[in-house]
Amino acid sequence: MPLVRNFLETPLHDDCIHEGEGLCHHATILPGSCFEAPIRFVNYTILPPGASFGLHEHGDDNELYILLSGRGRYTCNGETVPCKAGDILVNPAFGSHAIRNDGEEEMRVLVIEAYNR
Repeated sequence: MPLVRNFLETPLHDDCIHEGEGLCHHATILPGSCFEAPIRFVNYTILPPGASFGLHEHGDDNELYILLSGRGRYTCNGETVPCKAGDILVNPAFGSHAIRNDGEEEMRVLVIEAYNR
């Protein structure tokens, strides 16, 4: 049977992510055990206006933020740039990053993390 998950129907819980500001609505949609590839997880997160993922560092992996809606500011390795729906933000291996919703609507984000081999 094919593995199918609907992230829009998954129950979310409130979480402060990486010591960011405010509470985000969050769920792991697919854990790494669902994959035969070096994917660690697929998460879905809603950041209310003013909420953020705190600045944090990664190891030997890449993490993608796929912005489905909203706009904000993305910081990667000390540089901050605007971001908006449709953007795919790439955190490089051993990088540090954060994201903040500075808009007036919710920011909806799919987060995918994969180990480098």
